[in-house]
Amino acid sequence: MRDTLDRPRTEPEEGPARLNKRRLVRIIAVLTIGIVVVIALWQDPLYALRIR
Repeated sequence: MRDTLDRPRTEPEEGPARLNKRRLVRIIAVLTIGIVVVIALWQDPLYALRIR
């Protein structure tokens, strides 16, 4: 008789780290937001808010 207890795994086994669809969408979203912010600051820099 065996005295060991097999516990179910709490997390599924992950394959090798590669570029899946979810990660690709996240990277594209972050880059797009970053580019939009840079362009917005480039068009209307923060120093333009100073009172003359």
